[in-house]
Amino acid sequence: MKSIATKLILLLIISLLIPLSIYGILSIWTSRHFNFKSVTEGNLNVAKRAASEIDLYVSNNIAILNALAQNLGRFYIPEHEKKLMLSNYKLNFSGIEKILITNEAGKEVMSTNGDSSVDLSQDIAYQTAINGEVYKSDVFISENLSPSMTIAVPLKRLDTVKGAMIADINLIAMWNLVDNIRIGEKGYAFVVTGEGKLIAHGLGSGKVRVLRNEMVSVLSIVREVQRGKDIVDIYRNIDGDKVIGVAVPIPSLGWAIVIEEPLTEAYASTRQMTLFLIILIITFALFASIFGYRSGKRYIVQPIQTLIAATRRIADGDLDSKVIIETRDEFEEVSDSFNKMTGQLKILQEEIRRNERIAFMNKIAAGLVHDLRHPVKNIENGTRLIMKMHDREEDRQAFKNIITRELDNISRFLDDLLNLSRPVKLTPVTLDICNEISSIADMFREEAANKGIIINKYFPDESVKVKADKFSIERVIKNIIRNAIEAMADGGSLTISEGLYPDYVNIEFRDTGSGIPPDKLENMFTEFTTTKGSGLGLGLAIANRIIAAHNGTLTIESEVEKGTAVTIRLPHLLMHPLP
Repeated sequence: MKSIATKLILLLIISLLIPLSIYGILSIWTSRHFNFKSVTEGNLNVAKRAASEIDLYVSNNIAILNALAQNLGRFYIPEHEKKLMLSNYKLNFSGIEKILITNEAGKEVMSTNGDSSVDLSQDIAYQTAINGEVYKSDVFISENLSPSMTIAVPLKRLDTVKGAMIADINLIAMWNLVDNIRIGEKGYAFVVTGEGKLIAHGLGSGKVRVLRNEMVSVLSIVREVQRGKDIVDIYRNIDGDKVIGVAVPIPSLGWAIVIEEPLTEAYASTRQMTLFLIILIITFALFASIFGYRSGKRYIVQPIQTLIAATRRIADGDLDSKVIIETRDEFEEVSDSFNKMTGQLKILQEEIRRNERIAFMNKIAAGLVHDLRHPVKNIENGTRLIMKMHDREEDRQAFKNIITRELDNISRFLDDLLNLSRPVKLTPVTLDICNEISSIADMFREEAANKGIIINKYFPDESVKVKADKFSIERVIKNIIRNAIEAMADGGSLTISEGLYPDYVNIEFRDTGSGIPPDKLENMFTEFTTTKGSGLGLGLAIANRIIAAHNGTLTIESEVEKGTAVTIRLPHLLMHPLP
């Protein structure tokens, strides 16, 4: 059997040299691949945004001209007002250099450059517009050495073409946009027409080519982008430099924008990483060899450290942690025993969790019985009454109303349980809160009397209107009254009173029951918190969420053996005297 020190020295050298070499090769390849992807994706995004802005600029100018044409096409506009409109449009929209209007025969009748009578009937711009279509010319260099294009739109009146509006659009904004595109230190952009003519360039030397109307269709990327698809390629540019190029079409204009970045600049970070990894691998290989031979025995403690790390993970609760030591010595036996121990701990933990789940489900089952008992009891009482008073239609209708209401209560309770974590949905209507509380309290009067409890109600003379969801408010009030009755096992009194304020109404439910211990009072609005021996503890939690959804508040004050006061504060509408 080989010693642990010998194994450690050999494994240390091999485990460092081989992975580092593989890592270095993969890292270089991955870096180059993702560098290319990152550069091209970033440049494509820039090109797409620029293409969109160029398209939007031209489209906006066409829309402006169409709007002007519609305004001029209206009846009864004096000539001087039309001229004023042309002047205002040219003044307000800097992209418009000149606007002229022709009649149906193609004769110029109005212009921002002064009146004239030029015959444009043979002009392609007029011929296109008079046929009801929008004309867009090729880009040309104007007299002030800026890029321009001619746009013509039909001039209609009652859907009949009555002439043409022809305008020269300044594209200097496109030049500025292309000038502002900078990729790295040497990257740049340029725009070409469908025929490959250069119409904008981000470099100063490129602008000379623009002025010369130079064609760049010799570049394969320019030819391919005219097919309407985004292009990514590595090629030599017009100057013979190798570049990464991306091209994006501008379909509405038949143009394309191309961004070029020198290959040396794009792959600069990859070259630096390659050099760094080579130096790192060589350094680590030499260090590992020297360190392995001279200090091998020192690393015998590595298996021990592995065991220590595993014990810490177990202490943090990770019972799936395994120790794998295949050394054919004492460390391997220790690791096997350790893994068996963690397996037994995991089985014990699962047993504890299973018992906790069973206890939780038992609590939910008991709570469901508690919260559903009252609706079922009302249905039972109604059934007994209808057996005695089934002859009268009003008694049968009352029984039907009870059954419908309580079945709705059961259904709504189950929905509340299912949607406990979801937002409260309300259907607010205008309610007389005094009448609502009074009618709900009367439902409990017989039950309270049987337990020796007196229900007192003190309401103001005014009818207090609130905007609230009827069922939700009824559920809250029922829950509060039911809790009060259950808290007075030996009888007592429940006093319900209302206090009116300028913007809100306070509704207080004060009982003389057993009260709530201070340690539980602060958690009474938390789900599954209850002071009773049964029930889910959802009542007050749901009640608090319902009142909060009404922009109100729910508060509890309690003293053991003296009683509890629950106060609802709700915003009210205008108060109206009772009739």
